[in-house]
Amino acid sequence: MAEDISKVILVSLEAEDPNILRAACIMAGNFKLTQAERGLLKALTHKAWQVQMEAARALGRLGAQSALPYLRRMLKVSDADIRQKILTGAAGAKGAGAEGDELNPEVRRACAIAINSLNHKIAQDALLSALDSDQPTLLSAALAGLANLECLEAGERMIALLDNPDPALRRAAAASLGKLRDDKAIDKLIALLADQDPEVRKEAIIALNHLKNKKSLPHIARTMDDSSPEVRRVCAIALGNAQTKEIQIVQPLLRGLDDREASVRQACLSSLANLKVGGALEASCALLADSHDEVARQAAMTVVVLSQYRERPDYEKDF
Repeated sequence: MAEDISKVILVSLEAEDPNILRAACIMAGNFKLTQAERGLLKALTHKAWQVQMEAARALGRLGAQSALPYLRRMLKVSDADIRQKILTGAAGAKGAGAEGDELNPEVRRACAIAINSLNHKIAQDALLSALDSDQPTLLSAALAGLANLECLEAGERMIALLDNPDPALRRAAAASLGKLRDDKAIDKLIALLADQDPEVRKEAIIALNHLKNKKSLPHIARTMDDSSPEVRRVCAIALGNAQTKEIQIVQPLLRGLDDREASVRQACLSSLANLKVGGALEASCALLADSHDEVARQAAMTVVVLSQYRERPDYEKDF
């Protein structure tokens, strides 16, 4: 079966349809299909940026050293500025290219990450060394850079920094682990939900939201009672991404409709719509008369979504 799929992938790399070509690039990378290298190099020059992006990613996963000059050419980098451009490109900054460079930011990011995976010495090794620094600013920059480069090797050292006495470093480490989606960090991130610094608690929730591990959901739900409005807001957003309508998820969102902060009410309305909690229709309708225009507008959108959902023949009351 695997051999048949490999043949399909190789044939599909010659397809004219960009959707088929993009899918072939993804699968070539997933299978680490070394025979696909030539087709992937050709796909780098495709007019569709989505194809270029997946081709660059696949070449990095293949460890295709022959792709380095092509990737560098796409980024328009020289030996003098390659480290900075790789880091800037990996961060996805829109202004990362040279003047007049119209390369899509997502393609630029994929190329930067691929170059790093093919040659760690350009940026990653230097950033890993910087994690030994005692300078908070340098440490934070190294954390962000390693996360942008998708450097899984840095995961354990990032987890250790979650215990750092400096809240700025705890925040940076939590944000970086969220980007890496490192499951080994879950217990430490859950513990940070009780951190004294509200910004640390916020970053912990965002990171857990990226990880998408059900173990964290009851802990996130409890933060809807947090003293910080911003923490409650990101908590509501995270619960809306939970893809489950269990009562432990829905009830905090329903309580949040009465929150004193407009931004929290708005986030709860959006999440209830996202989860399609049909039983929240009436409570959402009540906020059509909210004193804040943005909340009222979100209530209107939520009412439309939930009313349409409840009209479905297979609808069952959620709670």
